[in-house]
Amino acid sequence: MPTIEETINTLKDMGFTEAQAKKALNKTGWSGIESAAEWLLSHPGDDGTEEAGEESMPTEDGETTSETPTVKLQLTEEERAQQMQRAGELRIKKRAEREEREKREAIELEKKRVEDGKEAGKMKQTMADKEIKQIAEDRVREKKETQLAKERVKAQIEQDKIDRKEREAKSRGEPSASPVKPTPAAPIPSNTPAKDYSETKIQIRQLDGKPIVQTFKAKESLSAVRLYVEMNRKDQPGVTPKLMSNFPKKMFLEDDYDTPLDALGLVPSAVLMISQS
Repeated sequence: MPTIEETINTLKDMGFTEAQAKKALNKTGWSGIESAAEWLLSHPGDDGTEEAGEESMPTEDGETTSETPTVKLQLTEEERAQQMQRAGELRIKKRAEREEREKREAIELEKKRVEDGKEAGKMKQTMADKEIKQIAEDRVREKKETQLAKERVKAQIEQDKIDRKEREAKSRGEPSASPVKPTPAAPIPSNTPAKDYSETKIQIRQLDGKPIVQTFKAKESLSAVRLYVEMNRKDQPGVTPKLMSNFPKKMFLEDDYDTPLDALGLVPSAVLMISQS
């Protein structure tokens, strides 16, 4: 025998409310689901509200809380069959509506989950891109700082060698043989006024002899040329070059890279080389 809860749930599955189910069961003396469904179908406007004096719901042992007798509906077999057919059709309809509603809710829930996943993915990708960009920038900065530190150390070593040689020469009574820093050749006097160039075409020879040619603004610093070579050289990609000129022969020091190209005499055109040392 089904329990009270199971009986009520079965009627609720047919589309009736709990109040309607309880009232119908009370009205039919708890004689079964079929009888309750028949009563509900014959009272379509009843919302399940109990009236004064109506029989109460029984307990699990089958006893009721009231002695009021219940009049059971008597139906022919044909009427019972018709009523049960209607109850079955209604139950199928209500179940289909509930399943459709649950299906729509599941679809909406899945859409929300997908959208939330996409948004989280976008945020994660954005953060990853920023992190990668920051790492790349940090590496470039560290590389330049390391290269600059190496050049400074090397320059200091060279200066120490020169100072040591001067001290040794002085101790032997020999004249100082300090090298003189080469300066750009003096311009040849001309009867025509000097042209004010705004650009210069510079050719940089790589270690393998292949040239890199690029036009720069005359007021750009030599560091712009060095950066361009670093980004475009094929002999040692990505390696910061040390630049030098051949006529006059000059190895550019770190301070020279902050000097404009026109001030270094590299206008309107010049040929530079990448030093192997």
